[in-house]
Amino acid sequence: MGYVKPTSAEDIDPAMIEAMARLLGLAVSPLETTPLADSVRDQLASIQSLEELDLTDIMPAVEFDPRWGW
Repeated sequence: MGYVKPTSAEDIDPAMIEAMARLLGLAVSPLETTPLADSVRDQLASIQSLEELDLTDIMPAVEFDPRWGW
């Protein structure tokens, strides 16, 4: 993919959450940084598993026809 991403979901820790919050001007209590780091780590792991799928023969949906609905 053409975007910047961490090499591993395990790279996310509470210190990174604190730094990101400061950068964005958000108030995050120290009690919230660990659960937020866990959530971000889980999201990145989900994204990484999707990126490993072989979609070579899958065509993107570029057309929508409401008659195809269920």
